[in-house]
Amino acid sequence: MDPAVSLVGRLVCGLAAGLVLQCGHPAMARAEGAVQDTVFQALASNEEAYCSRIALIRSAQARIDIQTYILTPDITGSGLIREMEAAAGRGVAIRLLLDDYGSHEAKTRLDRLRRMPGVEVRYINPSKHQGLARRVDYIVDFRRLNRRMHNKSFIVDDRSAIVGGRNIGDVYFRSGEVMFADLDVIVEGAALADLRRVFDLYWNSTVATPLDDIAPLPSKPRAQRDPSPEKVPDCTTDQATASAPRQTASAVVLSDPPSKIDRDRGEAPILDPIQDQIRQELASPSHSFFIVSPYFIPSDGWVDELVALRARGVDVRVLTNSALATNSTPVHAAYSKYRRELTEGGVRLFEFKPTASPVQEPELELGSVRSRSTLHAKTFAVDGERVFVGSFNFDPRSVDLNTEMGLILRSPAAASTIQSLFENGLRASAYEVQSSPGGLVWIDRSGDAEKALDREPGLNLLRRAWLKVLAIAPIEHLL
Repeated sequence: MDPAVSLVGRLVCGLAAGLVLQCGHPAMARAEGAVQDTVFQALASNEEAYCSRIALIRSAQARIDIQTYILTPDITGSGLIREMEAAAGRGVAIRLLLDDYGSHEAKTRLDRLRRMPGVEVRYINPSKHQGLARRVDYIVDFRRLNRRMHNKSFIVDDRSAIVGGRNIGDVYFRSGEVMFADLDVIVEGAALADLRRVFDLYWNSTVATPLDDIAPLPSKPRAQRDPSPEKVPDCTTDQATASAPRQTASAVVLSDPPSKIDRDRGEAPILDPIQDQIRQELASPSHSFFIVSPYFIPSDGWVDELVALRARGVDVRVLTNSALATNSTPVHAAYSKYRRELTEGGVRLFEFKPTASPVQEPELELGSVRSRSTLHAKTFAVDGERVFVGSFNFDPRSVDLNTEMGLILRSPAAASTIQSLFENGLRASAYEVQSSPGGLVWIDRSGDAEKALDREPGLNLLRRAWLKVLAIAPIEHLL
């Protein structure tokens, strides 16, 4: 079995077991401790995650609200837009909230949808121009445009929602070309009120601009030419039903305020920054803290905090991408500077192995490369009691530049499965990085005998040299 498939399966199995939802404004939830039930399912495979979204659109009766960083007009992205067009045609109101950087390529493909009654499309923190002038904007107005909305939520009829790490596009859903080891969850019930509150805050914020104001509709509709519509998953009833069992579930909804994107506008921070909320979780572990983060750059004091946890006896482990699995070489280079300090401080560090064939991913991240299967899930478990699922990475971009959101799922069953992943599930899927007198070594336990590699696996001399150059480049605060 592909290690990416195995990894997601292990994450999902635990997240499907009996959770209890604690709802309300994040600060209020902690202060009052009110517990409300909801129904929860983890979405296991990329195809299942896509078809669950399609099923929600097809079942919509009143409205659909979608908030996402990336919507690409490729095979699966266009397929989802066609389903929204069909829903709008039967009278469903649709609000589509997109990030201008991640979703700018979708603007033309949305022409037909936004002409339909009851449909509104808004873009977060948009460039003032389109086409070539848009590239100029990112040079002259970089400080503003570098702040992006990374949130992901998918709400239908105030009865069901999907939250997690997946954007909307082929690399996040199609299993035949790339395996994104990703994670999101579908919830029903009490959590919807808070998820709706977060969506409305962003929709009504000063950083959200109607698409009609950014790119006015042409007088005549442009032809829609979707790529290979015959390749879109069929999404039969079986595919559209989550394989994980439905359970009583529970979580705290976490979110940055939209004012994080443009602090100069003076919007009151209705929500606490998500890094502050997560740091409260980080301060509390008594015996274990396990992190899964694809873009892991532990600056901003994260190294000191993780090492301090180890110093007081907490078992701290981190899973991130290896050099060949990452889809952002600059991120891996920045992360590599912290490996020795982490491992010498007692943190156990694991790097996800690449699998499958190289594919071209969207050229959104600085230094995007042709990469193999990559880890994209963002989760952590605390003390075998609670788990986070959402969009937050432990990196400067999530902390300082992007807005993020997610759920804290309070479940010993889910948290214990994350622990089981680190203890038993990474033998074939990851290297363990350890410190030695001669430097770092990568422990490979995939075969019959354990191997210790004294060089970063799969890298030639030129690639190692390039990583060292990137590691000293003054760009870490942008990653």
